[in-house]
Amino acid sequence: MPLQFEITAEDGWARTGVIHTAHGDLRTPGFFGVATKAALKGLDAATASAVGLEAVICNSYHLSLQPGPEAVARAGGLHRFMKWPGVVATDSGGFQIFSLRFGQVADEIKGRRRLPAPAHGSPRGAPGDAVRLTEEGALFRSYLDGSTRLFTPESNMALQRDLGADLLFCLDECTPLHVPRSYTEAATERNLRWARRCLDGYRELGMEERQGLFGIVHGGVYPELRERSARAIGGMSFFGFGIGDCLGETKEDWYRVVDQVRPHLPADRPRHLLGVGEPDDLVEGVLRGIDTFDCAMPTRIARHGQALVYGRPRYRLHVGGAACRYDEAPIEEGCPCTACARFSRSYLHHLTKAGELLGISLLAEHNLCFTTRLLDRVRTAIAAGALADLRAEILASH
Repeated sequence: MPLQFEITAEDGWARTGVIHTAHGDLRTPGFFGVATKAALKGLDAATASAVGLEAVICNSYHLSLQPGPEAVARAGGLHRFMKWPGVVATDSGGFQIFSLRFGQVADEIKGRRRLPAPAHGSPRGAPGDAVRLTEEGALFRSYLDGSTRLFTPESNMALQRDLGADLLFCLDECTPLHVPRSYTEAATERNLRWARRCLDGYRELGMEERQGLFGIVHGGVYPELRERSARAIGGMSFFGFGIGDCLGETKEDWYRVVDQVRPHLPADRPRHLLGVGEPDDLVEGVLRGIDTFDCAMPTRIARHGQALVYGRPRYRLHVGGAACRYDEAPIEEGCPCTACARFSRSYLHHLTKAGELLGISLLAEHNLCFTTRLLDRVRTAIAAGALADLRAEILASH
């Protein structure tokens, strides 16, 4: 099946569809489990696939350092390397690189120093700080061996080609929240120039037929910058579009960002919201026209002994809490995951308190199962024109 996006039903701004790739289909609205280093935290690919997860997203920054793109390419790409049976996406790693720079930015804003990188020119030699940013790209040190690495839009496209993912994201700088408008504006304009270079490099490498590239909308919390970025990115021939950068401090902030950006993005291509995945956020995002999401939350909270359930504050049950010590009920009645089908809250409480890795694995499986089942309900509701009713039910349970 050639790479394509097919819309199958609509309910207001929400829609269902399918992203067809060479390695399988991703039904939308869909969710990417975060497999940063080519592994989901706490469970293997077969288990995650069995509970309905259809896609994962890996991180190019981390994989470029360990094991390196050559090792992944020799194995036949990420699908064969990690034995993932479905869709694979790769993030550029821009967020991870520039998060190293956030401390430098904070110091600059407070007047403690001036950032050493010029606005233009080539970054040569080892950076004095964690990251040196110029028009050419980002120069940074490996956290593994201290070696100096350079990411440019062109080299990042070649890296993601070698990793062999189905869906790719442009190299970009994700700006922090509390920075001056002038900083965000300069980063937004540079990100537009980098997006064009990513698109040109992607085409020159002949990646269009098997790998879909997503452009990313920036602009932070500034409406005029968001609109400028959305219009420019939306006018480029990307396979899909991501909404990234700082989305604000509250849920209402990112609702406004998505509502502002959506009209400027072509309706016939998928829209992805980066780093969002709470149960209510999935429903609210879909209502606003988002097709796919990625978030580390389901596996991250498993490592803290938390399970996703309805009817709890923030949809979380802390199985390590005293209330679960003698509770013989499953986490959720009717859930098909291993934790719910075979074990009690009491046993999971014991595993959590004892620090047993099995507890993390079972909770991670449950949380991904909860997320995929929620999106099954969302797709069914859209097809029936009843998403508003499902939204009311989900929010009432919270």
